[in-house]
Amino acid sequence: MFFTVFVCTLVFNSQAQSTLRGKAVRILDGDTFELLVNGNATYKVRLTDIDAPEKGQDFGQVSKQALAEILKGNDLQITYDKLDRNNRILGHVYRGNIYVNLELVKQGLAWHYKKYSKDERFALAENEARLKKRGLWILKSPIAPWEYRANRRKRP
Repeated sequence: MFFTVFVCTLVFNSQAQSTLRGKAVRILDGDTFELLVNGNATYKVRLTDIDAPEKGQDFGQVSKQALAEILKGNDLQITYDKLDRNNRILGHVYRGNIYVNLELVKQGLAWHYKKYSKDERFALAENEARLKKRGLWILKSPIAPWEYRANRRKRP
């Protein structure tokens, strides 16, 4: 008797990107929303490279509203190559020519999330927003969302 054995190895290519197209159906906060694809599948998308103020923070509601206005009723394209620990797509979100992730930083409504991003465009956009006192940068001492979350966890 003769048997043939095939060995298959799957290699994850971290450079491979997937693309989704759809419409935002629910804004969860300033950097997360639900995307409806083909009228039947919904995905949670977390904008990569940025961190927006939390709901209880100064500018949390403003950031959420700004994201809603940018995305409202528009066809969106999301490119991504991974999920976060909460199973959300970590996506680069585009509305036509507008790179939404970067736009929120330019408007001063999100931080460049340097812990997870080395993209210099975000660093430059944040520096400019700070200098021009756009959005949350009008505050004397804005608290970064990651610091806000860490302080919340420490409370009894």
